Amino acid sequence: MVGWANRPNHLLCLWNDPRVNTRLVGYWSESELYPGSPEYTELGFRADGTGWQYWSSWSTGFCVHRFDWTEPKPGRLAVRLRMELDGTWSLVEGEVAHRIERRQHVDTLIELAWTLEPGPDLTLDRPLEQYLGGTRFRLVEGGGTDPTLA
Repeated sequence: MVGWANRPNHLLCLWNDPRVNTRLVGYWSESELYPGSPEYTELGFRADGTGWQYWSSWSTGFCVHRFDWTEPKPGRLAVRLRMELDGTWSLVEGEVAHRIERRQHVDTLIELAWTLEPGPDLTLDRPLEQYLGGTRFRLVEGGGTDPTLA
């Protein structure tokens, strides 16, 4: 597949791949569309073709999927999941802390359709993860980061 380079244990999207759509680059959140929801999903798309999906619940559970991504053709998204992390979150001195209880390397390719609407709002034709993902997100100015990197 043009645009993907082999690296040990996963694939990495090349920096200069023209198939990385800059309109997707940023931090997207369901919580902006559904405030007060007991669980929500957030997506981060980086310009280098990497990203993450973060799901969390009021029950203090969370799950992160790290991935590589590209746009093989307009309106289509190819996402290669490469790492799953899950555990629990808690508040420590007013800051959210994540305790990773499971970390698993994966190699799953997901292909889906996407659209951008005024807002801007991102709509996927299906979730990245069947049980822990949303399909509608709003761009959050200023962005965010994968919370499990700290």
